[in-house]
Amino acid sequence: MTLTQILKTLVTCILVITFVLVTASAYRHHRSISSLAKLSDATSTIITHLTVDELAYVDETDNSKHSYVLDPNKLENLVITTEFGGDNFEFQVMVHYKLGDGEQGLGPFGSALPNDNKTNCSLTAACALWSSDRFLPAKLSVIAWYA
Repeated sequence: MTLTQILKTLVTCILVITFVLVTASAYRHHRSISSLAKLSDATSTIITHLTVDELAYVDETDNSKHSYVLDPNKLENLVITTEFGGDNFEFQVMVHYKLGDGEQGLGPFGSALPNDNKTNCSLTAACALWSSDRFLPAKLSVIAWYA
């Protein structure tokens, strides 16, 4: 074997090893990014479901549901786990609303954030709170994580 053939073989081996290492690293990074994107999508789905369906105020006169108007009485019976894309998620809900010059809060509802879980996603949506036969400006905050 000549020196040229040895160098070509050595360079080829180095390139193959580098390619394998870069591919493995990219795969781990892709899985991490994919997991975070799924968590973000799940949080968005959760907050939309809460504001449009599960916590929506239902007018007793005509039985119509008002999207993005929250009924504070429904917060106590809130189911805080959901499945999205084959994965289970837990979440915590808080409602902040303006009353007079100050801001009040309801919650948190749901389980506490796990200490060992550093990956969670939070999202806040503007809405209204139905209280004392009037609408109050409010924000619904959701923090979600993998169960």
